[in-house]
Amino acid sequence: MAPGPTARLLRLPPVRRLAVATAVLAVLVWGLLLVQWSLVAAVVVGIVEGRTTPGPSIGLLAGALAAWAARAAVVGLRDLLAARTSSRVRRDARRDLAVALLRRGPEGVDGERAGELATTAGEGVTRLDGVVARFVPGAATAAVVPPLVAAAVLVLDPAAGALLLLGGLLVLVFLWLVGTRAAQSSREQWETLGRLGALLVDTLRVLPVLVSTGRARGSVRWLAGISEGYRAATMRVLRTAFLSGFVLEFGATLCTALVAVTVGVRLFEGQVPFATALLVLLLTPEFFAPLRALGADHHASLEGRPAAERLFALLDEAGPAPGGRPVPPGVPAVRLAGVVLRREGRTVLDGLDLDLPPGSRTALVGPSGAGKTSAVRLLLGFGDPDAGAVLVGGVPLTELDREAWRARVAHVPERPWLLPGTVAENVRLGRPDATDEEVATALRRANAWAFVVGLPRGVDTPLGEDAARLSGGERLRLALARAFVKDAALVVLDEPTSQLDAAGEVEVLGAVDELARGRTLLTVTHREAPLALHDRVVEIAAPDRVAA
Repeated sequence: MAPGPTARLLRLPPVRRLAVATAVLAVLVWGLLLVQWSLVAAVVVGIVEGRTTPGPSIGLLAGALAAWAARAAVVGLRDLLAARTSSRVRRDARRDLAVALLRRGPEGVDGERAGELATTAGEGVTRLDGVVARFVPGAATAAVVPPLVAAAVLVLDPAAGALLLLGGLLVLVFLWLVGTRAAQSSREQWETLGRLGALLVDTLRVLPVLVSTGRARGSVRWLAGISEGYRAATMRVLRTAFLSGFVLEFGATLCTALVAVTVGVRLFEGQVPFATALLVLLLTPEFFAPLRALGADHHASLEGRPAAERLFALLDEAGPAPGGRPVPPGVPAVRLAGVVLRREGRTVLDGLDLDLPPGSRTALVGPSGAGKTSAVRLLLGFGDPDAGAVLVGGVPLTELDREAWRARVAHVPERPWLLPGTVAENVRLGRPDATDEEVATALRRANAWAFVVGLPRGVDTPLGEDAARLSGGERLRLALARAFVKDAALVVLDEPTSQLDAAGEVEVLGAVDELARGRTLLTVTHREAPLALHDRVVEIAAPDRVAA
C-alpha cells in the first residue's frame, strides 16, 4: 500500500531531522517546566506553612523565572528550526515540480490545466507549511511532553496520573473523530480552489473572444459560481475548525477540572500532602497544553494534505524514459520511421515516414489535425511513439541523452514565448554564455537589429509580461535570433509566417534562409511563400494515409 502524502513528507530527510530535533527539545522543555513549577510550588508551600517569607524566596522565584525564560527560548528555537525546514522543503518541492514538468514536456502536460498547475505550484506548495512547520513539531512535542508529565504525576500521585492518561486518550479520540470530517472539508476546499484557478486562467486566455461574442457576462457568472463554491467550502472548513477547537478545549478543561476536584477532595481528607497536591495541579495544564496545540496544528496540516497529494501525483507521473548515449556529432541524419502515435483513443500519426538528410530543407504541409505538431514534438524528444522510431544518425532517440539532443535543436513555434526580461536575456535563452557581440550578430542576422535599437534601452530594454509591446513579426525575429545564437544542427519552424503581412513575411523568410545554411531545416507551414526556400515538400494527410 502506497504511503499517504503526510507519510511521504515525514520521510524526507530534513523533516525527519526536524522531528528528532523537536523531540530532543521537547525533553528539555519538560525538564524546564518541571523545574519551574517545582520552584513555584516550593515558594508557595513555604509561605503557606509559615516556614519562609517572600524575601528569602527571591532566589527561588528568580530560578522559576529563569526556567520560564529558558522554556520560551527553547520553543522559539523549535519554531525557528521548523520555519527553516519548511522553507527548504517548499523550495525543493517547487524545484522538483518544475523539473518533473520539464521532464514530461508539452506532450506530458497536455491533459493538465494551466491554472490548476499554477495553483499547485503556488498556493499548494505554500500549504505544505502547515504540515512541516506546524504539525511535525506539534506532534513531536505532543508525543514527548504529555507522557513525561504524566509519568511525573504518576510518581507524585498515581490516581491523578491515571486520570491524566485517561483524559489524554479521550482528547486524542475526539481529535481523530473531528479530524476525519475536517479532512473531507479541506479536500473539497482544495479541489474548488483548483477549479477556480483553472477557470480564471482559461477565461483570461479567451477574454477577447468572450468580449467580441458578447459572452463576457456569462464568464462572470461562471467565475461567481465557482467562487461561491469556494466560499462555502472555506466556511465548512472553518466550522469544522471551530468545532475541533471547542471539543479539545472542552475536553481538556473537563479533565483538568476532574483532576482538580479529586485532588482537592483527597487533600481535604488528608490523603495527599499540600506540596504534592499543588505541584500536581500546576503540572496538569502542562499535560493538556501540547494536546490542545496539536488540535490547531492538525487542522493546519489537513489543509496541506490535499495539496501534497496533488503535488506528489505530479512528481510521480513518469516522463519519457531517459537515454544515455551521446548525440552523433555534426549535422546528423534524422528520420521518422513508421511512426505511430495514439492519444486519447485516437490515432494521431499512422505509420509516418519522414527523412531529413543532413543540410536538407524540408517543408511539412497538410490540413489541421493531420499530426504535424505531434511529429515536431517527437523530433524534440517530447514523448515517444507507440510504434516505429525517431532515428538520429541511425540511433533511436529513446537511447540518446534527450537534453543533449535538445541542445542541438532550435525550435521556433508559431507564437514564440518571450520572458519579461530584456531583449538580450531572451536571445540568450538559446545559449546563456553568448557574448554581447554574439547577441548583436544574431539580432542582425535575424533582421531584428533595426527595431531593437529603436527600443528605449536597445538590447537592455525589458520586454514586460509576454512582450506585449512587440508585434507578431518582431516576436518571431527575436525567436529566430535565439535560434541563431544557439547554432543548432536542426532547426524546426512551426508556421513561421502565419501571423505576418507580406512585408513582414519577406523579412522573416530572409532570416530563415540565412539560418538554414549549413543546418537541417524542417518547416511546418500552411502558406505558399515559405515553400520556395525548401528543397522538397512533404504532405502529411489524415492519420489513415501519408503522402509525399
